[in-house]
Amino acid sequence: MKKLSLLLALILFSGMSLTAASLNPKDVNPVGTWTYSAPDAPYGYQAGDIVVAKEKDAYTVSLKLGEYAIKGYNVKYEKNLLSFTVYIESESVMIKATFEENKISGKANTSEGDIPFTATRKKEEGKK
Repeated sequence: MKKLSLLLALILFSGMSLTAASLNPKDVNPVGTWTYSAPDAPYGYQAGDIVVAKEKDAYTVSLKLGEYAIKGYNVKYEKNLLSFTVYIESESVMIKATFEENKISGKANTSEGDIPFTATRKKEEGKK
């Protein structure tokens, strides 16, 4: 009976450990270029790149729309959550994005409402 109780306790403890590990996903390095798609965004803003860089101890972000780039402000990244503000056509747009491995899901908060988007990490040239 003691062996059965010990076995059940070990199984329960193992299950709790696995659950705790899955609740704390590993930190994703956000630095790089991420190709985004936002089908509900206004024309001209539906696709582009989010470029994340790290300078000293701070992150920087810019949105690239073809040859045009928009600098992000108030950039914060912690626990796989990136938030920043961009000014688009005189409007302040707050963007929040959650990072998972090589993909992002997020929302842009505009005066017209939230616009969801997804993004994937762009492969660097010369790397497979």
